[in-house]
Amino acid sequence: MESLTRSLTTLGLREYEARVYAALVGIGEGTARQIHAVSGVPRPRVYDIAEGLADRGFVTVRRGSPHVYIPLEPAVVVQRLKQAMDRAATDAVRDLDALSLDARAKTSPLWYVVGEWSIRRHVEALADGIRDDLSVVCMDYGTLGEFARLIAGAAEHHPVDVLLPHGRRGIPRPLGNARLLAPAEFCEFFQEHIFRRVFAGPIAVEGTEFVLEYIFIADDRVCMIIYAQNGVRNAVVITLPFITCVQKQYIRKMIAHAAVIAPL
Repeated sequence: MESLTRSLTTLGLREYEARVYAALVGIGEGTARQIHAVSGVPRPRVYDIAEGLADRGFVTVRRGSPHVYIPLEPAVVVQRLKQAMDRAATDAVRDLDALSLDARAKTSPLWYVVGEWSIRRHVEALADGIRDDLSVVCMDYGTLGEFARLIAGAAEHHPVDVLLPHGRRGIPRPLGNARLLAPAEFCEFFQEHIFRRVFAGPIAVEGTEFVLEYIFIADDRVCMIIYAQNGVRNAVVITLPFITCVQKQYIRKMIAHAAVIAPL
């Protein structure tokens, strides 16, 4: 009984709840007196505990004098407890991550993000914080699918422009109401010194190769750049207004001279 009680409390039941439920499974069904005898839970507490389990759907009650309590199938109860734990874990991660993002934003206008999980959480936070619009430059079509739902979701509430330097060919998933654009040449200086050097291919610096994958800009307040450094994916988040405003103007210039890609 002790080992089973520990397992059930790990899954989220309180000790007396675990003892009462385990006792009912062991005897099939029982009154408060019978449950007390098997579980060792003080009899004055058995009724409240059993009724609480009934409220949660873990036991049913056959009303009478006395009431008889019948346990729900163990596999169903354990599955429900696991699902509740998974939801709690997901909520905790989201809330803790939000605290982390908020703390970083308050202490530094630029920070690095490492790891796939952290990169995705930062993109989600950026999308959740959109006030006016979102601009996306996508260089790696092969991984666009991982953000397709996020982009489509943002486009339901805000204008979203997605710049596709390689055209639409190869886009694996629809992007909802997002406007798809193919950049065109509009400025010799920009084309020569920025587009071809930054967007068109890898940049080598002292033996390290950098490859741009995405640029996300929410309004002109937050910019997130996802890139590969010698094949390892990283990102940088920038909230410094001098940089984000300039980046946004570059993107707006590209959008203004881009050709709209007709929907399929």
